[in-house]
Amino acid sequence: MNINFAFRGFEENSDNLKDYASKRLNKVAKLVSANTYIEVIFQKDKNNKFTEIKLNHDGDDYIASDTDEKEFSTSIDLCVDKIAKQIVKAKDRKVHSRRA
Repeated sequence: MNINFAFRGFEENSDNLKDYASKRLNKVAKLVSANTYIEVIFQKDKNNKFTEIKLNHDGDDYIASDTDEKEFSTSIDLCVDKIAKQIVKAKDRKVHSRRA
């Protein structure tokens, strides 16, 4: 699993933010293969903190984004949950189409 971090609107010296996102993305790592590419974008505006996660797995793209006013951790949690739901739903669709 390859994770690429991008920071917009603030400095990149956010090792705690990278560690937290990597730890939360372990939930997704259980659902995908090792050659999955993940891009995490953190953007800070005047009042909002925006997180976007893009995941490419077996030719399929999954995207989740969220905005929070206070901190990145809540938006990271929500994005990871959204991505996990999308992957599970896609896998169920593939299994269901094989059985039909």
